[in-house]
Amino acid sequence: MMEQALNSTRLELLRQRINEEDYIHAAIQRLAHVLSNELMGITTEGGRNEQQRKRRK
Repeated sequence: MMEQALNSTRLELLRQRINEEDYIHAAIQRLAHVLSNELMGITTEGGRNEQQRKRRK
């Protein structure tokens, strides 16, 4: 029951945030950054994604 109340509170907070222009702008910038890095094969550590994928297998 407590978890459902927390999820409901978090959902309401997100609903409020999506109406804020600054929040939307920042979210778009984060998505663009992540997608650009993925397309370029760059990880946050500066390595290559392909190298990490090979190690995971």
